[in-house]
Amino acid sequence: MFEKFLHQTPFIKFVLPFILGIIFKINFSKIDISFIIIFFVLLTLIFVLKLLNHAQNYLNNRFWSVLIFLAIFVSGAQLVQEKQKRVFYFSNKEYTVIATVAENPVEKEKSYKAILNISALKDSTKWINPKTKFIAYFQKDSNSQSLSIGDQIITKSILVPVKHSGNPYTFNYKNYLKYKEIYYQAFIKTNQFKLINHNCGSKLKIFSNQLRNKLLNIYKTNNITGDEFAVLSALTLGFKADLTPELKESFSTSGAMHVLAVSGLHVGIIFIILSKLLFFLERFKYGKIVQAVIIILILGFYACLTGLSNSVIRSTIMFTFICIGRVFTRQVNIYNTLCASAFIMLLYNPYSIMDVGFQLSYLAVISIVFFQPKIYSLLSPKLKITDYIWQLITVAIAAQIATFPITIHYFEQFPVYFILSNIIIIPIVSIIIYGAILLFCFSFSSNIAIYIAKILNFFTFILNKNVELIESLPFSKFDSLIIDNSEILILISTVLFFSFFILKKQIRFIKYSFLTLIFFIIYNISIPIVNSNKSMLIIYNIPKYSALNLINGNYSHLYTDIEKQNSENTIKYNILPLWRRLGIKRFFSADLANTNNFFEYYTINNTRIINIRNSSIRKFKSKHKLKSDYLILSQNANIKINELKKFFDFNTLIFDSSNSNYKIRIWENECKLENVKYYSIPDQGAFNIQL
Repeated sequence: MFEKFLHQTPFIKFVLPFILGIIFKINFSKIDISFIIIFFVLLTLIFVLKLLNHAQNYLNNRFWSVLIFLAIFVSGAQLVQEKQKRVFYFSNKEYTVIATVAENPVEKEKSYKAILNISALKDSTKWINPKTKFIAYFQKDSNSQSLSIGDQIITKSILVPVKHSGNPYTFNYKNYLKYKEIYYQAFIKTNQFKLINHNCGSKLKIFSNQLRNKLLNIYKTNNITGDEFAVLSALTLGFKADLTPELKESFSTSGAMHVLAVSGLHVGIIFIILSKLLFFLERFKYGKIVQAVIIILILGFYACLTGLSNSVIRSTIMFTFICIGRVFTRQVNIYNTLCASAFIMLLYNPYSIMDVGFQLSYLAVISIVFFQPKIYSLLSPKLKITDYIWQLITVAIAAQIATFPITIHYFEQFPVYFILSNIIIIPIVSIIIYGAILLFCFSFSSNIAIYIAKILNFFTFILNKNVELIESLPFSKFDSLIIDNSEILILISTVLFFSFFILKKQIRFIKYSFLTLIFFIIYNISIPIVNSNKSMLIIYNIPKYSALNLINGNYSHLYTDIEKQNSENTIKYNILPLWRRLGIKRFFSADLANTNNFFEYYTINNTRIINIRNSSIRKFKSKHKLKSDYLILSQNANIKINELKKFFDFNTLIFDSSNSNYKIRIWENECKLENVKYYSIPDQGAFNIQL
């Protein structure tokens, strides 16, 4: 049966080695693929020799299969290597840059953030075209506020590498941007840039943006405002700029966040609508071809409406393959369609495999296709309404089976009432999408449009209230869930063994599934026990603040000058992930904001740590030098390195993130002159060492 499945799904033989090759090269970027190519050539020669020696057909087939697998594996790895070779590295100096706004700027607290594609770049001698992009943070003013997709600017800026804070178990923004091929950022003040042109860059994206803005104006002119406008814009057009953090949290907690990301659900609804409207074309000779062409064109147009986001393009490609499959065969193999669409997307951009949306969407669809019919067959509701509800329940459960390990890993939470969310929210979302299509179609008539808009506004209001209600239910989510890469692999193995059991009906696979699940539980329980014997020193990388953490077993001592009004979120995002991972239940915090002593002195496991926060150390008197393993300088302490050496005998000097870059550069130069070992937290990330 499994062999028959592989025969019916030929693309799986291409996409699996291709994905493995991509992942291999991403994780082992220093390995040159040319060596693997040489190995592949040698293997080919062996195969040819075997053929010449009239080896058995079975052996020849095996060699042929291995060679094809290796060829596709190497192709995937080579694709990543070519991208890595094309990375342009900027020096730490000012460049003249001509760049085009690639996405609409997003308003931040103190700036406007935009992705810019570099059209031309001038260093000290000549103009070049590096074909790269960077993130720009524009100073807030009327000029930066008016920027939009296609606007071309000229600026003189220093492009600095995007950095990861290095704080343990926190979100790695540097890696996130790396997989979008963004490696640098610039901070651009009002007088540092000038708008020189409009409508440059991708004409399709400019058209898409202009069209979406017109449709958003239809909502506004028909009195759809506030949270209803924010949710409706995100749900139907993929415009999320007006979503408040509170709205996002509500949808996330209720398990309905996926409806705000225009993706397979939305494209699927459009596909079903079009298939039902155009069913009559199937009666004609070339009707299926005409039907497929119309559906593909409209889906492509819808992708333009929603801003050509990766999720919509992914879903559009998927349903395009389904349309093509329906033209040539009556029964479409969805697994083959998924593999084909994934192969094409990865061929275009191999880094897509690291996109959370890519992983979740494909896993969800595969899981629904595989598990939903099996779960659905457990009951046979007689009433249509109960059958419809049972279908929604089975789809929700099936989708979660394969996606929950990834969801927990990335979002550290699990929505408890995801089944309830799907039963209530999916029907409302379907009505809203139908209503939005009607509103756009009848927008030419203000009398008709205003009534449709009122109905649409009402259902969006009902959607928001239901989401809030589900969020308010007790134990609406399990949060603070942290699993590492090893635990993800264990959970995925559990799901795979369970899938093989369903597919092959062999009891040994269900045994393997339970064994891996038990191993996961044991592994998870053992981590806090193993960590209970560890002692650690962590100096966190939190801009403008000092945060020193001494961990001894299950006890944590945090010494920080983080302001009280900022402490909750700052600690939540920068410090708590490590504490949760280590199973720390008790911690003690000390306020260092008003310290007037010469220095702070800490010891843990015979390790001596001294923290100097001001220049009063000059008044300190001692007959002998104080010995210290780690000496920390904070808050731009006005002292020179050669002066420190008069008072202390230390191994490593650490500059924490409360210091300015200017002060750190001065200290670094002094350290080089004095031959002192140093560590800069703003430059190198959080300092983390086991003691």
